[in-house]
Amino acid sequence: MKRVTIKEIRNHFNEQGYTPKHSFAGLKYAANRLGKQLDVDNAFDVLLLVIENRPLVGWYTHSYGFHTRSGRELIETFQNYYYENTNRI
Repeated sequence: MKRVTIKEIRNHFNEQGYTPKHSFAGLKYAANRLGKQLDVDNAFDVLLLVIENRPLVGWYTHSYGFHTRSGRELIETFQNYYYENTNRI
């Protein structure tokens, strides 16, 4: 599995003109952890599911433009991993 780096996330945000509101380290942690759990080829695809609402190929995350149950579960799991990482003391 290809892991996501903070540099890749920062470059993507800059290319798309997004204003970052979240921790890049938290996004990296959540994408890599969920990507490893799902055994996807590229953890960046998991990140794109959350920040750009792009379907994750092979996981049936969308149906007619809406999130499926599995899509919502993946996004919630990503959020849990993100907050687990950013709320560490």
